Amino acid sequence: MKKIVTILTIGCGALFSCAPLDTEPSDFVAPEFYFSNETEINNALTGVYDALGNGNLYVGGDGLLTYFDATDQMWHGSSDRPPVYVYSSADSWPLNMWQVLYRGIERANMLLANIDKPEMAEEKRDVLRGEAQFLRAYYYFVLVQNYGAVPLKTSPTASVGDIYYERTPVNEVYDFIYKEMEEAEKLVRPITDFNHAGRVTQSAIQGILARVSLYMAGAPNNRTDKFQDALKWSTQLITSGLHDLNPDYSRIFINLIQDKYDTGESIWEVECYTTGATDPYGENGSLGNNNGISQNLTEYGFSGAQYRVHEKYYKLFEETDVRRDWNIAPYRFVANSDPLVKEYWSETQVYDRFIGKFRREYELVSDKIKNNNGTNFSLLRYADVLLMAAEAENELQGPTETALRYLNEVRQRAGVAPVAGVAGKEDFRKIIQDERSRELGFEGWRRLDLIRWGIFIPTMKELAEYVQETAPSNFRANASRAGQNVSEKHLYLPIPLREITLNNLLTQNPGW
Repeated sequence: MKKIVTILTIGCGALFSCAPLDTEPSDFVAPEFYFSNETEINNALTGVYDALGNGNLYVGGDGLLTYFDATDQMWHGSSDRPPVYVYSSADSWPLNMWQVLYRGIERANMLLANIDKPEMAEEKRDVLRGEAQFLRAYYYFVLVQNYGAVPLKTSPTASVGDIYYERTPVNEVYDFIYKEMEEAEKLVRPITDFNHAGRVTQSAIQGILARVSLYMAGAPNNRTDKFQDALKWSTQLITSGLHDLNPDYSRIFINLIQDKYDTGESIWEVECYTTGATDPYGENGSLGNNNGISQNLTEYGFSGAQYRVHEKYYKLFEETDVRRDWNIAPYRFVANSDPLVKEYWSETQVYDRFIGKFRREYELVSDKIKNNNGTNFSLLRYADVLLMAAEAENELQGPTETALRYLNEVRQRAGVAPVAGVAGKEDFRKIIQDERSRELGFEGWRRLDLIRWGIFIPTMKELAEYVQETAPSNFRANASRAGQNVSEKHLYLPIPLREITLNNLLTQNPGW
């Protein structure tokens, strides 16, 4: 669980999304009067972490798991929204994510600029420095994945006019990210020092470095030498002996819902927490609210369930695969049933089905909040690391026994037969792509994976064609909209118009 203490930094311009310049903050603390002791440094670091829990990223209804990962799920509505790839540079959704990330970066810049001020043990200072350094790099990683070239700013904002920065080329941003994370990995503590997964640890950095390396190696960057780094970092984490798969796939997500930790599987988490509707802290998220099983009664965990799943995704699973009926709920709740009554879908009712990964029925808090909860989100799971290692090994050496072993460890947990006798690298690449979809479905990585594999647009177009040919008439329009609307410009989000208006050095992404 987490309780956030957020410090306010000096006034800043549009790039860092502060309050309007005519607003007088009532709890402002100037940096020259802060950072005077270890407690204040720790509080400042908590403020850097705080950005992770913002609903516009991972734990909300309009973020990276939902609005900006519309691939295997469909927006079940007629309105124009990001899940059907209809939005503009003037809309709030791309702006909100930009603001949150740069706010986290500004806080990290402020902390790192002042971290040497107080007297404290150097070992503790190094750990805090490593965590802040990594978090800043991670926020830049999310930015460069989603917006492409972005301003790279590594010092605190000097004044309200300090907002004019050009976009830094993508490769330079990635090089900065990799270098910062590599340095931070040497400074932070091992995961065995904690009984939870909310802190940045050596394991977390190793796994994220593998992920960063894969994105550097893939499209549109195509720095294929980075496959070696992806294999190095993923293998280092695997061979550490500190991690293994939870034998029960559903338990991973029930643990996240119930604020329980299994650092063997779930290596790094965004932590949310609430004691219920009267909790004054408000450190909660809303997983399962928009992307859950439809349910109207607050006391059982309300869900507006704005998403349904695609039949093509459903058919990707084998019958024995336990992940299918967890990722895709096989039942609905009878409307307003008290207590809850489940009604199971027929075999033909696939497009009716809801995302089942985050099920509010498992929440332990009795005084539930209608639109929010304390469900954590796993930013890095061990299964993901195994699949990254298998992918990197294949790209370097082909489908070796090692690559197959990593893949089959994930499949064995899912209850499906091992893969054997793969003909070649391209065949195994397709197997990995499908396995990542099954294992990590609705966790926010699918669109970004498709982009780095260079198959995002054709995959979405093929999905739209499949829907038009197979879906029931009442689902055909909604289920095909995303694939029909998507185009090359959607490889990146637009640079927010507000930022371009206030910073005339910024340029727009193609097509926007």
